Amino acid sequence: MQSPGHLGVALLLAAPAWLLFSQFKAGLAFSALAALTAMFPDIDLYVMRYVFIEHHGLFHSLVFLVPAALVLGAVVAGGYLLVSDDGHPALSVYAFVTVALFTGMLAHLVGDVLTSPDVAPPIKPLYPVVEQRFVLDAAFVKANLWNLGPLALGLVTQAGLGIRRYLQ
Repeated sequence: MQSPGHLGVALLLAAPAWLLFSQFKAGLAFSALAALTAMFPDIDLYVMRYVFIEHHGLFHSLVFLVPAALVLGAVVAGGYLLVSDDGHPALSVYAFVTVALFTGMLAHLVGDVLTSPDVAPPIKPLYPVVEQRFVLDAAFVKANLWNLGPLALGLVTQAGLGIRRYLQ
């Protein structure tokens, strides 16, 4: 799956936030944060230029993504709390941001599990604890249907739920 597909899956996985939070800004912020990290696991494509690692290895593993979300959540929440005076408790801001960032990262793994291993090997979501690779082989990496389809569905879902929340 390419960037549009990963972004679409992230928007779809973030969509329930519109139903969980009563404020329009919260749903929008959650979805935006998830969308921002939809491509985060592919950071391994840049790191592998300098360190011997495998694409779809550690950076596509929950063992990496959970701590990464916790650290990035602290940085983003800390930055927000520095510039905001809205009175939200720091722990709730941190939890909100961390879950949103993790949702985007997890969406990337979901997209890669759906994608056939025609360009890269299947992911190891539990690596290095479990070496097992996972793939459903439902989509081709460069297929427009599997890249633009989830993107369109994610955008329509986000727009529909966002408009619904805004009008309430």
